[in-house]
Amino acid sequence: MDNTLLSSIHQRELTRQRDKEFLDLYHPTLDSLLEQGMPLGKAQRTAVQFTIANGHPHYHVDHERAYRCVCRLMSANEKRGAGARNYRSDNDLTDLPKSRLRRQMWYEITQRVSQLAVQGMSIEAAIDHVLQHCRASRFFITPATALTKICTQTRTRALRS
Repeated sequence: MDNTLLSSIHQRELTRQRDKEFLDLYHPTLDSLLEQGMPLGKAQRTAVQFTIANGHPHYHVDHERAYRCVCRLMSANEKRGAGARNYRSDNDLTDLPKSRLRRQMWYEITQRVSQLAVQGMSIEAAIDHVLQHCRASRFFITPATALTKICTQTRTRALRS
């Protein structure tokens, strides 16, 4: 199998894991709101917003992609810190997603990796540690994505994953 196919399969698995983690928090919140008599549509939106803001999921990203993005961000930070003349960070960050939320996630991962690297851990080991053991500050998805792509999954299908 070629690498792009394997990468695509791996990315789908990471997305499934993220969705399951989201739904594990979303459904109890939704049930609680419905028990309080909140209309379904409003309860769904409220549960999504609460889950996004208060959930602390794992980082469901590929190690190779994390390595590329973290190295680019760390390099850009070093150049910016060194006061490079006519420095434009946009040139170094072409590999990062355009979405503000996804960029926030990469900045958060990079900050954690940098803290571990300062303590003497290698970049690769720090990335491994962050991806395996650290939790994100929130779900880095929009409410619209959660409502249209994740919450439409049935509970049984999500639990099977």
